[in-house]
Order: sequence, then structure tokens, then C-alpha cells
Amino acid sequence: MSEPAADVSATIEYSMDKWLIDHVPWALWICAGGLVVVLHADSQGVNGPLLAFVYLALLGVVFAGFVTATLIARSGISFFADIAIHILIFVVVAVVAFAAATIGVSARWTSGVYGSLRWSTMLNPPPHVFGWMMIYLGLGWIVFAVFRHFRPARPILMLTPAGIMFHRSWLPDLFILWQDVRGVGPFEPGGRPAANPQVITVLVTEEFYQQRIAPKRRFFAPPGSEFMFQPAGEMVQVVLNSAEVAVAIPDYRIPIETRWKAFRDQPRSTVPPVGPLASRVVHGRWSIDGSWRQRIRFLSPLVVMVAAVVHALFT
Repeated sequence: MSEPAADVSATIEYSMDKWLIDHVPWALWICAGGLVVVLHADSQGVNGPLLAFVYLALLGVVFAGFVTATLIARSGISFFADIAIHILIFVVVAVVAFAAATIGVSARWTSGVYGSLRWSTMLNPPPHVFGWMMIYLGLGWIVFAVFRHFRPARPILMLTPAGIMFHRSWLPDLFILWQDVRGVGPFEPGGRPAANPQVITVLVTEEFYQQRIAPKRRFFAPPGSEFMFQPAGEMVQVVLNSAEVAVAIPDYRIPIETRWKAFRDQPRSTVPPVGPLASRVVHGRWSIDGSWRQRIRFLSPLVVMVAAVVHALFT
């Protein structure tokens, strides 16, 4: 996009697609490592795929309990209620772990061999179980990234002729008119340009923040989300760019500044409508560029997986 010749009536969308797909090679390497472990480690007669699934489920329960406890601690409830809820979370996690380990789950291999999950196996699993866990985790990321590539989620950030649309699960449907923007940053708390050029912010009034933004912030906001909003005198800085959107800083700053300068002085009643679908520009969309770097990143782990299977078949 060249400025100021850019079409300010176009809608700019910022997608997580490139960030997700760029991490697929790492997921492939995790799968490759897991495959090597599965093919060369002794299974000791244990149903590795099933035990790995149970381990991941237990880790998910523990992580959910940790997140819930963290969010409750940040909510400002009373000390005794906080302690009671923490105890309840601990009991739930312990009961789930105990049930999974003692009830035992049996599954039949295609070869007719049975594997069971009991205390001895749960506490001292064979190495190939961790290989299956790596494969599950890698495949999970790959499936999710590919699904989101073909079925994109709602953009985190959209720039329209009317204003800025920001959407996260913990801050849904935030809309800021260009007339409500007092400046485009980055800024320091005092309102001066900040030393970190990697942060793109807009200034809004404290009143606007309290009326339009603060009520939308939900309980399940992730840790660190509070840094998205920083006081700057009588103003509040709102950080717009995100690490999950692989977009160059100028591709944030230039479209924001151009639209703000074009629409900030227009009467609210004459705000231009959102442009048609044909005039939309998407930043952060992954594509095949045909470069050797991209080929090597995606093909290297696949070659290692094929080599590991061939080596296992002929040894």
C-alpha cells in the first residue's frame, strides 16, 4: 500500500493466519520427534496412544484449574471465598486424576494385545507414551491452523472508513470512531512518542474508556491484557497491534494514520460506510511464495519422518 494514494475507503483486516501457519513447521518437527520416539522406544506392552490421550486430558484439567484459580485471584473477591474456591479446584483435579489412574481403561490393539492404565503405568510410563503425546500436540496445532486457514476466524482488527473494530473473546465488538481518536502512537504515559516503535496505539479519552471499553472487558481476560490499556494523563492508550498477527509495523501505522487524518474532522452524521467486500485488504494472510526458505521449513520435518519410518522398517 502506498500512501497517501491509498484508497482510504477500503477496509483493512488483520488476520492471525500467517502466524498460525508459520508455526506449522515447528508442529511438524514435534511430530517428527514423537514419531522417532514411538518407533524406537520400548512400549513395554502399554497402550501408548490411549495413555498419552489420558495424560493430555489430565494436563488439560490441571491447566484449566490453574487458569481458573489465577482469574479468580485477579477478580478481587474476599480471602475466604478465594481459599474455598482454590480448595474446590484442587479437589476436582485430584478426583479426576485419581479416577483416571485407578479405574483403569483397556483398549485392544489391532494385534490383539491389551494395554491397561493403572497406577504403576501412570506413575512410570514408558518413553513411547511421551512420543504419542508429542504427535497429538503437533497434529492438534496443524489441524487447527489448516482449519483456520480455510475457515478464517473473525479478524482481530479491522480498519473501516467509520472507525476501528477490535475483537477478542475477552473484549468483543469494540468499536472506536475516528472522531474519538485523539492521536496515533506509540506514546509514553506522558503522551510523548515512545522509544518502542513496535507498539502501535491510539489515544482515547478517559471518559470514552470508562463508558465504551471498560464495560466490555470480560472476566476471562488473559494475564497481561491490562497492558493493552495504559493511562496517559487524561487520556488512555489502546494498543492495537498483536503478536499473533504477523504484520509489519508500517502496515499497521500507515493505514491507521491515513484513515484517522482523512475522517477525524468529519461530522459523525457523515461518516462513510464500510466499503464493499471487493475493496477489502487482508494483512497477515499466509500464502505460498515458492521460496526455498519456505520449502525447506515445511519439507525438512517431513523428510525426517519418512527417514525414521524407513529406518524402522529395515532395522
